[in-house]
Amino acid sequence: MVSTKGLVALAAAALALQPIAASAQQTCITEDEVSAVAMYSLPSLVQSVRLRCNGQLSQGGYLARRGDTLITRYAALQNRVWPRAKTGLLKALARNTGASQGRQNLDMVANLPDSAVRPLVDALIVQELAPKIDVTQCGRIERLIEVASPIDPEVAGTMLGVVAGIVNHKDLPICPAGRA
Repeated sequence: MVSTKGLVALAAAALALQPIAASAQQTCITEDEVSAVAMYSLPSLVQSVRLRCNGQLSQGGYLARRGDTLITRYAALQNRVWPRAKTGLLKALARNTGASQGRQNLDMVANLPDSAVRPLVDALIVQELAPKIDVTQCGRIERLIEVASPIDPEVAGTMLGVVAGIVNHKDLPICPAGRA
């Protein structure tokens, strides 16, 4: 049987942990936000592959023949998914921004008009992603893009959001299902 002192201590501990839990919950990224980031980012991802794999891919390969069509399909969704993608990206950046100056810069970016932020985000995706592509894998990456291309963009984005929730990497915590 738990004593009154034990209950008081337990209640105090629960109250003390509430701000930590609330803070952690605010910094997690929802599956819906991951889905939006995936849909929003695909045109820049394809550009990154083209840039990094220049000379590695066939002139008659999928990206040369159909890459622009794929980009157009996803670009058509960018305006609609941008608000959720922006929220998810800001949460991801906030997790990696520690110093107060960095936090102020992040707050400044968050308050800029979308017309100024989106081109920066697009360029940043290409700049960050291109060097991480292993050029020995360019053919496989192109094949993966080709195999996934018939999937409806919204279905593909949703699938990636759900997979991210299942994998739930420690560096990019996904909110538990049903929480935002």
